[in-house]
Amino acid sequence: MTRAKRFFLANLMLMGNLVANLMGVALMAALDRWAYMIRLPRTPEIMWLVICYDLFAFTVGVGVLLTWERPIRAHLADLANGRRSSPTLTKKARRRLINEPWMAVCLNLFLWVFAAVVFPLVLFQLPVVVHLTGVMALRALFVGAITVTTAFFLLEHLLQHRLVPVFFPKGGLSRVRGAWRMRIGVRMAGLLLGACMVPFLAIIFTIRGSARLVELGSLPPAEVLGDLQTAVVVLCLLFMVNAVGLAALVTVNLVRPLREIVRVLSKVRKGDFEGRVQVMANDEIGYTAEMINQMTDGLAERERIKDAFGMYVSEQVRDEILAGRIPLDGEIKQVTMLFSDLRDFTPLVEATPPKEVVMVINGYFQHMATAVEECGGLVLQYIGDEIEAVFGAPLALEGHPHHALEAALAMRRRLAAYNARLIASGHVPLRHGIGIHSGPALAANIGGGGRLTYALVGDTVNLAARLQDLTKVMGRDILVSGTTAAALGQGVALERLKATTVKGRSQPVEVFAVP
Repeated sequence: MTRAKRFFLANLMLMGNLVANLMGVALMAALDRWAYMIRLPRTPEIMWLVICYDLFAFTVGVGVLLTWERPIRAHLADLANGRRSSPTLTKKARRRLINEPWMAVCLNLFLWVFAAVVFPLVLFQLPVVVHLTGVMALRALFVGAITVTTAFFLLEHLLQHRLVPVFFPKGGLSRVRGAWRMRIGVRMAGLLLGACMVPFLAIIFTIRGSARLVELGSLPPAEVLGDLQTAVVVLCLLFMVNAVGLAALVTVNLVRPLREIVRVLSKVRKGDFEGRVQVMANDEIGYTAEMINQMTDGLAERERIKDAFGMYVSEQVRDEILAGRIPLDGEIKQVTMLFSDLRDFTPLVEATPPKEVVMVINGYFQHMATAVEECGGLVLQYIGDEIEAVFGAPLALEGHPHHALEAALAMRRRLAAYNARLIASGHVPLRHGIGIHSGPALAANIGGGGRLTYALVGDTVNLAARLQDLTKVMGRDILVSGTTAAALGQGVALERLKATTVKGRSQPVEVFAVP
């Protein structure tokens, strides 16, 4: 932060309040010049009264605001110099910054009401028309009401668009304790007061004051009527300009935060959860903005968890679990199971550095998993150097035996290509055996101790694992059961092998090899 920017931000609210009051003084001068009801004789006493009170109001106003802003300026100096303010100073500076528009309202209201009391009391001691003492009080009250509302909306605008992004880069305005809330209803009441009620009352009292002058016989009725017409026109023009300015400030202060909310929600609708609403106030819109930011943080965290979850299970299983479509008590699925296991991997582990072993086996798993997924299958788990995959769960898959066979052939081709690269890099080629069997299996989330895994259990799973073991004995890399062979039909070339008894089965199992 440059020195010039720091000076600008440090004096922004002070200058904004000064500008609002200068506008009030200018409005009063315009009324003095053209509105008959508040025309004053330009005697030395009245001129000195105006000058002295203006100096008094300026000194008191600037002094009070500078005292109020001490923590704000100290925290801003720390930010400009790259220092970290103490938690106490930070909290105090933020609280006072949010409350400063309200503080300015109270200060300005006091000074203008005090003027409405002091001016009539002094004028009462001077040789002026008694009627003018009441006029001076009303003059100060009307102009003061407009100045207060203008100062409030102007300071709120400067606060939201300039200072809040510096002091609250991450929002959190609604969590500041002791901060007065800028309710939308208060804004509307202030707008109604400054743009409608005060101008309306000012015109009414102008008319009443003119009528009073006629009753007192101070001026001819024709002259009073002419001055009244001028006064009403001038009042209407001045108050119309003021009303447009107030409406513009209120509109900007409300519309910009709403646009921020719409912008972020549009990104959320498209799946982008990185956007954040710039919180500008602690009113209802600001609170909504903070809730939207918390919502997007939660959605982004959910996506990160979902992505991390997808690293441990497949996207299919992840989405089914998160959607609640996998019954916790299990369901029977018609599936084809595929088991793959590396041959002679233990000697490779013993003779190869650990990091190289991890690199080799991870590369193997990557190629095999790709082959399974491209054919519509799902890798359930890696058990050591073994792969367990299923076709037909959790989502039903028509013709799952054919998909499983295609995956096994793809795994064969990918292993050959991977071995060529291993040999070229000086590593020993890999061999594996694949067993395939089709049938019913129980699919469910299984586990304990607060941890679950999507698994399939039953005789179909066991027999597929036994067939994978038989590849070692029969010297074949892909074996399928008779059940799977029957499901594949006559169009698939398979080699019938001798029926074999496996563990867990009393009857021999038909076995077919894939050429």
